[in-house]
Amino acid sequence: MHLHFERTINAKSDCSILSLTWMGKVPDELPEDEGWKLNRTNYYQEGWLATGNVRGIVGVTFTTSHCKKNVEFPLRTNYNLRGHRSEVILVKWNEPYQKLASCDSSGIIFVWIKYEGRWSIELINDRNTPVTHFSWSHDGRMALICYQDGFVLVGSVAGQRYWSSMLNLEATITCGIWTPDDQQVYFGTTSGQIIVMDVHGAMVSQVQLSSEVGITSMAWSCEKFKMEEGDDNDPGVANAGERKFVLAVCLQNGFIFLLKTFDDVSPIQIDTGMQGPLCMEWSNSRELLAVAGVAFDNKSAGVQVEYTNLLKFYNEKGVLLYSACVPFTQAPVSALTWGHNDKRLFLATGTQIHIAWVSRRIATLQLLCRLRIHDSIQQESQLPALPLPARIRNLIGNLFAQTIRDGGGRGSNPDQV
Repeated sequence: MHLHFERTINAKSDCSILSLTWMGKVPDELPEDEGWKLNRTNYYQEGWLATGNVRGIVGVTFTTSHCKKNVEFPLRTNYNLRGHRSEVILVKWNEPYQKLASCDSSGIIFVWIKYEGRWSIELINDRNTPVTHFSWSHDGRMALICYQDGFVLVGSVAGQRYWSSMLNLEATITCGIWTPDDQQVYFGTTSGQIIVMDVHGAMVSQVQLSSEVGITSMAWSCEKFKMEEGDDNDPGVANAGERKFVLAVCLQNGFIFLLKTFDDVSPIQIDTGMQGPLCMEWSNSRELLAVAGVAFDNKSAGVQVEYTNLLKFYNEKGVLLYSACVPFTQAPVSALTWGHNDKRLFLATGTQIHIAWVSRRIATLQLLCRLRIHDSIQQESQLPALPLPARIRNLIGNLFAQTIRDGGGRGSNPDQV
């Protein structure tokens, strides 16, 4: 595989970014006769990147993987949603229902919905207790909320409570996740336990994965959301119940365990060589686990601390496929998310969003040459002066394309509540 970081000019915020999430863009107006049907090739070429920052603002920004300049932009490409009164620690798109959940450090959760070109708050959840994690089910119909005091809640996308439970643990629940079939929920704790409950809230199992190190996050090697109504008739999905997904469990010490089942007695252990907590997410193709964090070889230069931010990719067997340095050392990686059908990977470091163009193929010699030329010139306007065939100049010009097609910074302009 191969990746390179975009030379972006539109991806800087005026404050630190704490969370990222991406979803594909549906048409603004759906045909009344047949409705909207998913075309994966076209659908994931455009989308919306949402950010949560320390000033309590939720940013929603249009992104595109088109390299051509004649992209049809939405009427607005950047929204800044205000309403939170403390830093937004988590944002999560619900792609099937085109909704956005945001959570701040005080525990207030907003669910946003877009109507007639404006985003507004549809639901508010406030238990007056800090939230440690929020997760949508893969069909988008249910939400899982984990609280710092051990309270867990499952509700519908419309705001109805299905069930809740107070887990009396000596540890804190740090993360929660739905199984690929949405029939169970897993919780990770600061004591290294995985707690399994069924979709009705009954306890299934408690497994001690690590006796000394806490779990910080979990991720299944499956698609984030089920977006096609005919999935059950799809030959590739017909045996979904028999397909073996892999659960990646990230520990506080920078290790990742890959489990076939929650009670896997011999999980694959990955030493990432990075400090925890890490940011990780499986690609939509289920083939690549992207992991980002700070290398252990941190060095201080006087008062200024520099961070060696690394991005690594593993397969489901724990084999390291690719590694790259994130081109920023002034702040650690704080968030990561895939986009555009695995053609883009978005990372946040402090106020900056880095956009990696990802290819699962080995880079051709021509691509490496084009990247070298792209790095050596400052502006696309210099291309005509190069003694190269027009086709090659156009291909080099494509490398100047901006995934975020907006001139405003994330979270800089006033907008709706």
